Amino acid sequence: MSKILIIDDELEICKQVSLILSKNGYDTSYVSSYKELSNLLDNNFDYDLVLVDLWLKNSTKQGIDIIQKLKNDFNNLIIISFSGHANIDNAIESVKAGANDFIEKPFETKKLIHIIQKNLLELKQRVTINAYRNLISFHSKINSIGFGDYFNRLLQRTKKITINSSILIHGPSGVGKNFLANTIHMNVSADNPDTFINMSENLMNENDLLKFNSLHNYFTIYLNDYEKFNKIELLNYLNLVKNKNISALIIFDSKNPDFEDPILKNIDYNFEIKPLSKRKDEIYSLFEHYVNTFAKKKFEQSVIFDNDISDTLNLHNWPGNVFEIMNISENITNSLNKNDLRINKEIVEKVLKSSIKNEDIYDLTYKDAKDKFEKEYLIQKLKLNNWNMTITAKMLKLDRVSLYRKIKSLNIKID
Repeated sequence: MSKILIIDDELEICKQVSLILSKNGYDTSYVSSYKELSNLLDNNFDYDLVLVDLWLKNSTKQGIDIIQKLKNDFNNLIIISFSGHANIDNAIESVKAGANDFIEKPFETKKLIHIIQKNLLELKQRVTINAYRNLISFHSKINSIGFGDYFNRLLQRTKKITINSSILIHGPSGVGKNFLANTIHMNVSADNPDTFINMSENLMNENDLLKFNSLHNYFTIYLNDYEKFNKIELLNYLNLVKNKNISALIIFDSKNPDFEDPILKNIDYNFEIKPLSKRKDEIYSLFEHYVNTFAKKKFEQSVIFDNDISDTLNLHNWPGNVFEIMNISENITNSLNKNDLRINKEIVEKVLKSSIKNEDIYDLTYKDAKDKFEKEYLIQKLKLNNWNMTITAKMLKLDRVSLYRKIKSLNIKID
């Protein structure tokens, strides 16, 4: 259960928000001043997310100062700022101080829960792969491990893109759409990551975009799963770019675009990213790199690969694409012991056979995806350990009672 701290000088708001979050499964606490926060910081401060009001009465420090302190002290803490006097300046100032997101007060319950869920999911993903991110992830802005001829040709095409262009990037989850969008942005922006605006995280209207444009020479508007946005707003964003009212790129991201959509008919650049099953020359090099990265962390050594592994990997369909390769690589590494760091065909086949069939997991709601992932993840780990509860609990760093409870709650049959 994720722990959330609310910092607001209005106790009624603290109680109201705490009740809402508790009903949605969160463990919540609240404080009304920096002095009360200091008492928590002096003890065991173990929160996953903090909601911070930017304006606090009778407090020795205001929201911006609190955000800066928390961000300096806790690298993996999610901070969401809020204000009853919300404007683009507040949002920009709080994000520059270290906030991950911004929301206007009074809260809309659905919007508040959505922002919290999204940021906690990103925290989980970041903590899981943060030590490896620059080395192994397609979302990395600096690395190209595993790229074959197909992806390299896509990267060559991005070099032609200039400011005030419109771009469509489409393909299934986990193939590198976000990476390609970031690459395009970094090329055009002269390596400035701070002006990449993910509109699903930072919803901006026309006035906000014009204000942001006055602060920066260039920025990118990235619309992840653009179909979920209001079409009138999308056309407005597109027209602002096309008519050069703002100095920006606009990137539409889609898993399965409708090319009859009027929004897409005048797109300047179209990039299709095919699944790994159609880019087999990338699979083995990605797998080898992932395994060695995990192995160096766990064993401080590289592993030895038998020659026939590549054929086995290429026979697998890889519905989860790069995400699945990461997961399989980690599971294979965990099945090794320090005295035998050789990976053969049999080891690969065993783990692939028990792998999560997660081709649709990224298209589900947060709750459904979480439940599906937890259940299939535990089943996979149990299968890997021949359903031995003690070994599985130890691998997951859980006590046996907690593991039994989780198995029961997810209705996993172990008979």
